[in-house]
Amino acid sequence: MNNTFVEFVHALRGADVRVSTSEALDAVRALQLVGYQHRASLKLALGQALAKSEEEKQAFDLCFDQFFHFSNMAKLNDTPEIPLQNKLTSPNGGEKDNVANRLINNLSQLASNIEASLTGQSNSKPSEPGQPTGQPAQSQSPLGQLLLSGDQASAAMAMASAGQSTNVNQIQLMTQKGLYGRRMMMAMGLEAMEEEIWQAELSNDPQQRQLAQLLRSARDLLRSEVRDYVEQQFLLQAKAKGKQLRQDTMMRVRIEHLREFKDTQILVRKLAKRLVKKHAHRKKVHNRGQLDVRSTLRQSIPNNGIMFNPQWKTKRSNRPKVMAICDVSGSVSQISRFLLMFLYSLTDVLPRVRAFAFSSRLGEVTELFQQLDLNDAIDETLDAYGNGSTNYGQALLDFKEHCLADVDKKTTIIILGDARNNYGEAETEVLRELYQRSNQLIWLNPEHKNRWGSGDSEMKKYQAYCTLTEVCNSLSHLERAIDKLLIRQ
Repeated sequence: MNNTFVEFVHALRGADVRVSTSEALDAVRALQLVGYQHRASLKLALGQALAKSEEEKQAFDLCFDQFFHFSNMAKLNDTPEIPLQNKLTSPNGGEKDNVANRLINNLSQLASNIEASLTGQSNSKPSEPGQPTGQPAQSQSPLGQLLLSGDQASAAMAMASAGQSTNVNQIQLMTQKGLYGRRMMMAMGLEAMEEEIWQAELSNDPQQRQLAQLLRSARDLLRSEVRDYVEQQFLLQAKAKGKQLRQDTMMRVRIEHLREFKDTQILVRKLAKRLVKKHAHRKKVHNRGQLDVRSTLRQSIPNNGIMFNPQWKTKRSNRPKVMAICDVSGSVSQISRFLLMFLYSLTDVLPRVRAFAFSSRLGEVTELFQQLDLNDAIDETLDAYGNGSTNYGQALLDFKEHCLADVDKKTTIIILGDARNNYGEAETEVLRELYQRSNQLIWLNPEHKNRWGSGDSEMKKYQAYCTLTEVCNSLSHLERAIDKLLIRQ
């Protein structure tokens, strides 16, 4: 039952119902009170604990109905039809004999005989010479006995048990449905049943041939039920796994290729929200070994001056003042877009972000992000500063002219670009001055490190005056770099 609840929570998350750990624990306590016996009470209790909004309640109701839907295996009670095309040949390969003709032409009588055999009654007419009796042979395989018994509840429980033993809830792709369906049927005992069918078809006994037809029909009906069960599990479980798999791919793929994916901005905001939650509270760093005398004396007053509880000096981690300088030329414009999107999604942690963009000349675009929608502001920035030949030296000079006085020991400078300067002046002295005046200077480069310094790249020169240099060409790199920025404060 615990596994069932965990799988249900996973299915809910795949249906975009946010379930935190504390909410899941509340639901477990509610589940212990109501149990699984009464479906309506279970649905009401779990819904109160897990669904918070109207949209989530609707998604919860749909997911609950799908997850706790059990097949009644009604197909197993359908009248087994013997295909007219299926020729019952004798062992020597001859044409159909008189017994087979009578069996096909009197199909309705055969169905009533089967029903009578299951109830222990007999309403069949006396058999003619050479005609099979009304009762077929009894199946010897466990699965065959279960299917021919008509016990729908036991068959449904056996199918659910087979699904759990084969981990059908781990299905991820549509193409895996046949694989998991076959595994479930094998777990239910299909191999022994098929062996029995083959032996019965090779037999000269008409009752054995009749049994083979019944088992084949029951196997086909079971396969249909199993196929429906696997498809239901795919719809419940694979949606969440597929979404997670797509997001994992988006995290690793190079940023310039993210335009091929939908919902990229949603993922960026999700990552930003995760960083906000992690760094929202300013932390106190304890310096063990440095006694805070004043706090220690205050704590000792209730103890008549005896210092039972020594207090250590702490250093409060303040929120940084960030200046982001982004190269928005064609080669790195997509990465700049996501960096700006990231930074302006972290307003709870980084309330003071100033943004600058350049390709040849540098300009501040902070007001654009304050006045316009985030996407519109980014488009305006790329249109205004994305043209022209890249010149890092001129951009550093422009930044020094406009903002050097605002740079202090509370300032973090982030530069995003490939440092390819078209063989112009690098102006490393300006970068060295910014490095000395700021708290930290972080350079994020989309190129791999083995290309730094090659051709017109000035990265080797700039690297000497950076607190931190990171390769940044995917969302995972970008998240890790910003996380490091916040940790170092």
